[in-house]
Amino acid sequence: MKRLLVVGLCLATAQIFAQGPNLEKDYKAIESKVIEWRHDIHQNPELGNREFKTAEKIASHLKSLGIEVQTGVAFSGVVGIL
Repeated sequence: MKRLLVVGLCLATAQIFAQGPNLEKDYKAIESKVIEWRHDIHQNPELGNREFKTAEKIASHLKSLGIEVQTGVAFSGVVGIL
């Protein structure tokens, strides 16, 4: 559960940085998307350090924001370089 919260917060933060500084407006715009991600990840659980579908989802979203992405970090980790 903690890992999921970190994923959601990281993706939300990345999207806010990519779009601009109006935090309240940006938060409202992505709130439903973060909830959708949470539901999807909970409905499709993966073993620890084997989160390949989750990593793919995160990497894809970060790339769509124009963020440079490194995958395969510590096996199934994803790093977005701001």
